[in-house]
Order: sequence, then structure tokens, then C-alpha cells
Amino acid sequence: MVKIEKSKEQKISDMVLYAIMAVSAIVFVIYFAWGYDTPYEENPDFNAPLFTDGLIILQGALTVVATLVTIGGAINSLTVGRGKAQVNDKVNVADKVASPIAWGTCVVSLIVGVIYGVINKDEQMIINNKAWQNATESIESDICIWSIGILTLGTIIAAIYSMIGSKK
Repeated sequence: MVKIEKSKEQKISDMVLYAIMAVSAIVFVIYFAWGYDTPYEENPDFNAPLFTDGLIILQGALTVVATLVTIGGAINSLTVGRGKAQVNDKVNVADKVASPIAWGTCVVSLIVGVIYGVINKDEQMIINNKAWQNATESIESDICIWSIGILTLGTIIAAIYSMIGSKK
């Protein structure tokens, strides 16, 4: 069995991934373990978990960091990354299709979300027994939901393809 040595960047990426997973797991354990069954004051039929703010802060922080890293990676690939690819005479097929697939998936998921949101902008949502009908918020939530679904599906397909393709 051939052991492939990880690059410095891959080791850093692995450590960051493990750290994010650990922090997320800890926040979810705290969220579900303490005060999850606290009844909502105005309507005891609903729960009002004590650590909801912790989940919201974690998701906000992860979103901000992911946005910054995505923008930085895009700028790097458009400036520095293209020069590196031209230096090598042999350009791998994966290098040619990876960026269009990534950007294409992102753009398609946003377009699908916008279309679905605009079509259903007049629908009414019931949140905490109150009717909400704001077209902008409806479109934004549909964009997020469809983007998350499409990008999750793309991630699952890429992971399965990666596992099957690496068995050579």
C-alpha cells in the first residue's frame, strides 16, 4: 500500500476542518443537553431552548468566515492561481473543470432560489402562531433553502465520486 504524504496546506485544512467540527459538536451538545425543553412563555406548546443564541452566533460566524475565505480564494484563483497553472505544461483535466463546476453550482443554486422565491413571494408563513407575509424575506429564505439543498447534494456527489475515484 502506497502512503501519500499530505502537503502543508492539506494538513492545515484538515486541522481547520476538525476544529470547526469540534466547536460545532460542542455547541449542538450544549444546545440539546441543557434547557432544550424549556417551554415558550407565551405558548407552552412550543419550546424555547436556552442556547438558541449560541447556535445563531455560531452559524453567523461560520457564514462570515466562509464568505471571507470564499472571496479570498476566488481572488487568489483569479490572480495568482492562473499564473501557476500556465507554468505547468501538463494541465490536468480536473484543474480545467473544477473551477467552472464550483462556480456553476453556486450560480445555479442562487438562480434556482431566486426563481422559486419570486414565484412564491406572496405565500404566507406561520411563525410562532403569527402570520408573516414579507416578499423580500420569503425570497431570501427560498434562496437560502434551495442553495443549501443544491450545494449539499453537490457536496455529497463530489464526496462519493472522490471515494470511488481514489480506489485505483
